[in-house]
Amino acid sequence: MWEFVQSLWERHLDTVLASAGKILLVLLGAAVARWIGGRAIQATVAALTRKIELSSRRQAQVQTITALLVSVLNYVLLFVVIFTILSILGVNLGPVLATAGVAGLAISFGAQQIVRDVLNGFFILVEDQFAVGEYVTIDGVSGVVETMGMRITRIRDDSGRLITLANSSITRVINHSRGEQKIAIEVGIASTIELNSARQWLEQSLAAFEHPSLKTPPSLEGPLTLEASRYLFRITAGAEPSAGTIVQDALRAHLLQSARQHQIPLA
Repeated sequence: MWEFVQSLWERHLDTVLASAGKILLVLLGAAVARWIGGRAIQATVAALTRKIELSSRRQAQVQTITALLVSVLNYVLLFVVIFTILSILGVNLGPVLATAGVAGLAISFGAQQIVRDVLNGFFILVEDQFAVGEYVTIDGVSGVVETMGMRITRIRDDSGRLITLANSSITRVINHSRGEQKIAIEVGIASTIELNSARQWLEQSLAAFEHPSLKTPPSLEGPLTLEASRYLFRITAGAEPSAGTIVQDALRAHLLQSARQHQIPLA
């Protein structure tokens, strides 16, 4: 191997000396392209994440992605520089390109999925679609996000199963942990009491309701219907994400207890 390299160097020494200026320009151009490309990647990532509040974990992930993109740029420039210099030196690139083309084709088929996973993972990250610990529904799979990687996302569903999703397969995300969860219940009160009395009792009971996961206080709507046997009211409220059922059950229990204390006939 060393003898081959030595003989190649001796054969092309004159060409190297004659083409030193061109080679120097290629190296200088590659260095400039590397500097500009690196700054462009950093500026693009910064622009995409500027309006997003990132946790320390996500900032580390963004830095990892930035470093990965810069690394890819470096490898591409290295490939271009090597083949450009060989071309300047008069080396026949046909056999080399043929070999590289076959190998590159084989690798590219295997790498396509990985590239799609990484790119989609990058956009999931910078767009802040979901985070670790949040309850989400992704393409019909619901659960708590346990890990987010460059290629895959792992979700623990309600049955305790750990589900692994390729980032490239994530097309529809419902995040239940952002904002507040709306709840609504209907309450029927027998018409054996006055309508105003029924409304007054509901308003007082709702004003007294408290829960640590309650975000928007209950509001009263109705009566929705005035049937012969009852008045039907609707109550709406806002709860912390993923706590809607808990708050709803607590509100029902509170109204039931209050109705018993005030002898309000529910129907």
